[in-house]
Formats: sequence, C-alpha cells, structure tokens
Amino acid sequence: MPGPIDYSLINHRPDLDSAGWWEGTAEHRLLVPSCEDCAYRWFPPGPVCPSCRSMNLGWHEAEGRGVIAGYVVVCHPVLAAFREAVPYVVALVELPDCANANGEPVRIGGVLVDDEDAAAIGAPVEVVYDHAPDDAFVVPRWRVSGEAADGWRFEN
Repeated sequence: MPGPIDYSLINHRPDLDSAGWWEGTAEHRLLVPSCEDCAYRWFPPGPVCPSCRSMNLGWHEAEGRGVIAGYVVVCHPVLAAFREAVPYVVALVELPDCANANGEPVRIGGVLVDDEDAAAIGAPVEVVYDHAPDDAFVVPRWRVSGEAADGWRFEN
C-alpha cells in the first residue's frame, strides 16, 4: 500500500474552468465537462469544447467506475506532498459511461490507493475520495475492483 499523501503541502487553487469539478469532488461526485451544443465530453476541464469550440458547457456525472488504460509507477516523488507515498501508481482511467457518440473514450488520470502489484492495463477500478486536512479540498483516487481480463502488467 502506498504511504500517505500530505495534502497540506499542496497549493490547491481551482481556476474558472476546474472550479465546478472541484465542487463536485467535495460532494463525492465525479464530473466530466460536457458540451451542451454537441454533447462531446472530455477531460481535463477547459474553457471551450475541443470538438465544436462552443463555450456552452455543462457537466456530466460519471458513475465512478472505469478501466486502467495505462499507468506508471512513480518511485521518486515529484512533489513534496508525495514523499511518503512512493512508490505509487498514477493511472490513466478510461470512463466507459462517458464515451462520446463516435466511440472516443474519456480518460482521466489519478493516483491508485493500491500497491503497484494490483495495477494492470485493463483492470477495473472505482473512484474513492481522499480529504485534505480540514476538508479544504477532496481528491478523487482509484481503487482496483477486480482482475484484468488479459491485462498487461509492468514487470521488472
């Protein structure tokens, strides 16, 4: 199991594009930006739809389950807040319930709560939420919820 993340060392400042996403995580809701004009979904949040360039945007609530599309094991912390957490896994999670009409998936990055041995491409995951001290902000993380069918796993 990775060590704890010291969220008190993270300078958390939502911008205009991500504020709604952070409000959702505070309520344990995983939100994905969605265009009100063409229904395209994407991540991370931005000021315009990457598909049609509309600024008429909203949010789609994801069910909080996905599949690992890729991952990396971090052995040297990039931020001081992660010093005690190494080694930890950063996963790219594909959200099947957020796929676009053309089949293009929506993928979101996040840190697994599991050991690197649990990570595998194709493994199912579910969102869990970490609370910063004094509930200053809430961070979605991912927990492996089953075995990967024919999944690929990094081996040393």
